[in-house]
Amino acid sequence: MTEHVPTSPTPTTVTTNSHFTVLTEDECLDLLTTTTVGRIAFVDDEGLQLLPLNFAVVDGEIYFRTDPSSVLHALGEGCAVAFEIDHHSEVSPSGWNVTVKGSTKRVSDPDLRDHVIVTPALRPWAGGPRGEVIHLSRSSLGGRRVRRT
Repeated sequence: MTEHVPTSPTPTTVTTNSHFTVLTEDECLDLLTTTTVGRIAFVDDEGLQLLPLNFAVVDGEIYFRTDPSSVLHALGEGCAVAFEIDHHSEVSPSGWNVTVKGSTKRVSDPDLRDHVIVTPALRPWAGGPRGEVIHLSRSSLGGRRVRRT
């Protein structure tokens, strides 16, 4: 019987025509104000979750609204999360992304809650009441811009 010896695949070179630029913290904060929908990732009892949500940057901080019966509200205090927004252009070959890592904190101060909840960007796009406000306390903020050359 002849033993089959696998052969190594022919090496290939992958080339890209992309150029990545790391964004500054100020650029990331500016880009966070250009949209109202992002994605939040976290781990709960059901495993890894990734959900779209609307958010707002108020006084340089990230907030979102939720319903007390939602999975986001059930996260509780100090849940580790990653939050991401991005954009790409169909017209020019370019795009960017911003990623925020941190933890969640329910806003219990009624004055802060009232200040944040009236922000137009926090109007619930999915409908229904969203009376609770969550603050994303960030531990890191980063992003990059890509341009195909």
